[in-house]
Parts: sequence; structure tokens; C-alpha cells
Amino acid sequence: MQMPPIRPRIHFLDSGLDEVLQAELEFLRVLRPLIVTDATASDPRLFEECLEGASAASADPEKARLAVHRIEARANMGDTRAIARRLFTEGRDGIVAFGGRDAIDSCKYAARDFARVRPELRRRLEDGPSIPLIVVPNTPADGAGLRPAVRIGDFNGHFQSCRDEAFVPSALICDSRSYSDLDITDAICAEFDVVVHCIETLARSRLSPPAKSMAIDGLRRAWRLLKRRAAGANPSTSGEAVFSAAVNGALAEDGGLGAIHALALAIEEDQSAPHPHGYFHAAVFKPVMAFNAPAMDRIMPDIEDAMECSGGAAGIVATVSELAAKLGLPVALDELGLDRAARARIACAVSGDVANTTNPRRVRKADYKAILCGSE
Repeated sequence: MQMPPIRPRIHFLDSGLDEVLQAELEFLRVLRPLIVTDATASDPRLFEECLEGASAASADPEKARLAVHRIEARANMGDTRAIARRLFTEGRDGIVAFGGRDAIDSCKYAARDFARVRPELRRRLEDGPSIPLIVVPNTPADGAGLRPAVRIGDFNGHFQSCRDEAFVPSALICDSRSYSDLDITDAICAEFDVVVHCIETLARSRLSPPAKSMAIDGLRRAWRLLKRRAAGANPSTSGEAVFSAAVNGALAEDGGLGAIHALALAIEEDQSAPHPHGYFHAAVFKPVMAFNAPAMDRIMPDIEDAMECSGGAAGIVATVSELAAKLGLPVALDELGLDRAARARIACAVSGDVANTTNPRRVRKADYKAILCGSE
């Protein structure tokens, strides 16, 4: 019998992370959690609250004895196997992922693999996965950790994207303080990422009316935050709004994203860029939108309305490029310094992304080469 889709519990808060986490662990009957974090989890105050909540719900309330696993590099198979091994050998019955995409994706993949190793646990809970996963993201980027997708590096250094409903966490806790503590560039890139996710979700050919409404609302919220930043405001108190926009986009995304997301990720990985996810979105936005425009006529009016612009695909691209330039982001591929060899490598790498099948138009390696080399 096929399991029904998981409906995660979602919390938005600006205080009391320890209390909410404790309540979620107790609800999920997790007594021996494994806490996984990464290098992006730089706020010791919030991490301390996370530990407080976990220790209060744990069978062993001594905070110093909590099991913590730290990921030092990009999410990869080595980390996922190490997490799954600790779940098995230490008898851990749940995971708390605190931090960015590296910690969250590693935990999602490890939890799914552990369920395959221990099939007798698959029906432990009727409304959740066999190993409960609670996500506490430090950024709204990438759907605030709610997307049913991961990006994992293999043992050869190549990255692969996977999509599975088993990757949906049991609970999501968005604390607006993590957003207000972000570096301004990180915050801008996260907001751009939310905008792109919502646009690519809307561009899908099949989208239910509720999902469409959520994606439009997410796009409107995130775009207004970016416009306020470009006008000189610092919306550091808008954590709930941007997390809500990210969650709206993730909930609406019932099939996958598109070539903007995939291509930006491939550039990040090829260049080993220190920039946050979302930094390259504006640079790839124009050529990908030009490629997708013939298949997006029906949704253009909704995107224009949410972004308060006009002119179809060209008008949307011009609006995005103008705002991105004001915020100091690259707006053209030529600004990234990619030589011909790098563009060929990126086209080859991105052609295997699962997002290519959910892009408005089917995009293949030759299409990516044309997109990347069109400015040469």
C-alpha cells in the first residue's frame, strides 16, 4: 500500500525555540535525537536553545551528553552514511537538522536510507516517516528546508539531485531571529532564491489552484522585500514574511523546479563559489527566461501582477536585472568570468538535474550549451 504524502507541522516564531522543539520531539516520541548541524549555523544563541529543547525532551536530560554530528563540507554521501550509521549503532530515534542546506539535505537522505535498512520501522508512525526529522533552518533559501528534494555529492565529487516525498520533514521550525542575523548578502540571495522558486513553480504546466495561489503569494512577499532593500530599507524584522514566502513556494512545488535553479546550482558547484545560494540567479535568469518564454504565456499575467511590472518575459527580465544590479548581484553570465571549458563542464553537469524534466520546456545538454554560450 502506498503511503499518503506527509503533511509536516510548520511553526513560525521569534522566541521560544527550545519550547517548540521540545514539544515537537515529545509529540513525535523521540527520546534519543541526533542533532546535525553545519558550518553555516553560526548563531550560538539559537543553537544553545536547540540543545536546551532537545535535552528537555530527551531520555537523558544532561545537555552535555546530547549526540551532535557536525558537517564540515558540502553535503555528500560520506556524511549521509555517517549519520545513518550513528542512527543504527547508537539507537537514535529521530533527527534534528539545525543549519543550512548541507545539514538538512544530509539528514533527509540519511533518514530515507535508514528506513530502507530497517524496514520494520517504516510504519512506526501513521502520519510520518520512520525516522522523524525536525528541520530548523537558518535561512529561507531552498524552501527553508521543506522541499521534497536534496542535492548530494557522490564519492567522486559529482553532485546529484534527488526528489522523493520521503524527504519531506516531520516538522519545520522557522525562527525569524536566524533571518535577522544573516549577513545582508546572504539575506538578499535567500530572497532572490524564494522569488525564483515561486516563478519556476508557477511556470509548471500542471498546478492546482491552491498551489498556484500559494506560489503567487510567496512571489509577491519576497519581491516586495527585495524592492524595499533596493530602495535603501533594511527589512531585518521581516523574518516571518520571508520564511512564509519560502514555505509557500515549497508547499506549492508539487513537481519540481526548473533550469534557473539547476543552472545556478551547477555554477556554484563548478566554481566552488563562496557566495550563498541565490547569488547567481539573476545572471542566469535572462537566458533561461528567454528559453522558457514560449511555454509561459499563460502564467505571465500572474507573475507580472505579483511583481508589479509589465511587458511579458522581457519586462520581467528587465525588472529583475535592474533590481539585482542595485543590490550588487551579477546580472549577466559574462560577469561570472566563465571560460569556454567551464561553460562546457557546467552544461554537462546540469544536464543530469531532475529539474530539467519539470522545466516549462524540456531542456537538454545542447540547450544548456546554447544558454551558456549565447553571450560569447
